[in-house]
Amino acid sequence: MADQYHRLFPTEELAKNSSKPVEVGGHNILVCNANNEFYAIENQCTHQASKLEGGRIRNCFISCPLHGVRFDLRDGHPKGELTKIPVKTYPTRVVDGYVEVEVDS
Repeated sequence: MADQYHRLFPTEELAKNSSKPVEVGGHNILVCNANNEFYAIENQCTHQASKLEGGRIRNCFISCPLHGVRFDLRDGHPKGELTKIPVKTYPTRVVDGYVEVEVDS
């Protein structure tokens, strides 16, 4: 099946440097606002499979709340020594003031 964008919520619902978990097409996704740019990643750390929601966001990186592994929101790549496995990322866009994410339908 083709990938498609899904409308999630108005941009003002997600404050700067915060995140919001959503379920889209069976995917547990964490939508992040890093300096008013929106990113979407899989809501699971690749180090010990804990949720990334609640992690601190700074300069396009999110820190896992469990052990502090940092992931680049732009491409999912980790920083540090605890894991070398990136988290899955999803394309996002803003249309008519709403955040949209693209997932495989």
